[in-house]
Amino acid sequence: MPVRSYPAAGSAASTIQLPSFTVALHAAATGGSFKKCNDMKEAFRDADIVYPKSWAPFKAMEERTKLYQKGDKAGIDALEKKLLAQNAEHKDWACTEEMMKLTKDGKALYLHCLPADISGLSCPEGEVDNSVFDRYIVPLYKQASYKPYIIAAMIFLAQVKDPVRALMEMDKSDAERKMF
Repeated sequence: MPVRSYPAAGSAASTIQLPSFTVALHAAATGGSFKKCNDMKEAFRDADIVYPKSWAPFKAMEERTKLYQKGDKAGIDALEKKLLAQNAEHKDWACTEEMMKLTKDGKALYLHCLPADISGLSCPEGEVDNSVFDRYIVPLYKQASYKPYIIAAMIFLAQVKDPVRALMEMDKSDAERKMF
């Protein structure tokens, strides 16, 4: 399966880097390929799966974190206003029915980590057409259901130096609630 990476509207492509070499190796090992491209239509063309996610620049996320740490509500509101204005410059960056027709047999699986800005449902002009989102609602919610477990695993791995040993110790414990 070919995998293509297309930088999201408004993202700082130089700030958010995919591990291209690793992705390419995994794609090749499973009979696929990986290619970065700068054209959204090219990225959708003949795709089996699309995962169009608009990301705010990493720098904006850092700024947001600092503002929250300071409790600066006015600063957060100003930043959100600035980011919304930036997003408004990229209204053409959306997963539409037209884009989905470019995919393999027009039937690629649409995935998204959620929440998504859904055109005609959660906002007038979003990142995905309501009809596309609705068609894939079951796999989307199934995918989203994994999020708490992934977050828990990330927290666990950040706090434990030897995760295998820690899990084995937890498994040996008779405690109802396992602590690490």
